[in-house]
Amino acid sequence: MKLVTIHPDLLDKYSCDSEILLKPKRPYVLVIRLTYKGQPHDFAVPIRSNISPSAPKQQYFPLPPRTATRPRHHHGIHYIKMFPVTKPYLVRYRTEGNAFASLIQNIIDKNSKRIISECQQYLNDYASGKCPAYSTDIDYLLTRLHEAP
Repeated sequence: MKLVTIHPDLLDKYSCDSEILLKPKRPYVLVIRLTYKGQPHDFAVPIRSNISPSAPKQQYFPLPPRTATRPRHHHGIHYIKMFPVTKPYLVRYRTEGNAFASLIQNIIDKNSKRIISECQQYLNDYASGKCPAYSTDIDYLLTRLHEAP
């Protein structure tokens, strides 16, 4: 898994889903080859600074807080905001010279099996109809992803 940002063209394509996080330059964790409804897909999972204190722990992977993280909020990889992505829309996220980004990448590397497992479990639950409030619409986004530009 690696850190990426998402090309603005894909964010524009997905902008009709109000739960897509449209912040440019946001880091995402690229999780490749997860299965959704029997089909393999790559997913981008956003790293967020202020996940609500009321968010269930199974909806995110916790990371050390950033300076922007508000009291009682969580910094982490937020599964319910994940969306499908293809290689042309990925942009390298540079960690060189950024100690905090390097720390995050190391944490992700050490916990990759857990993160992949939890992302897959989220997708399995979502496909079976367990769609939490504020989650992205994965079926709609898959349709949009494969439409002509």
